[in-house]
Amino acid sequence: MKVTKDMRTYPVQQIPCLSCPFAGKQPVQLSPDSMAKYIENLCGKGQHFCHSTNNKTICRGGRDIQLRWLCSIGMLQEATDEAFDCAINEAVEII
Repeated sequence: MKVTKDMRTYPVQQIPCLSCPFAGKQPVQLSPDSMAKYIENLCGKGQHFCHSTNNKTICRGGRDIQLRWLCSIGMLQEATDEAFDCAINEAVEII
């Protein structure tokens, strides 16, 4: 059985790294297909880890995309990390 670490325990980057493909000042260039796969993942499937921290923190640029999407579909009241954590905690209590 595969054990998955609780994503709430991972730190989130405070600001996008310089080469963040989503919001960096000098973004890593991704093909349209790769970008679409990352966005699809962020919009309903999971997190994106920051490449510049060796995947030890959640990508700020990716998280911001995810927060805006979750807010736009009514899952969050506001596009903040605090609202995200609150929604996750409420969902875990239901389970």
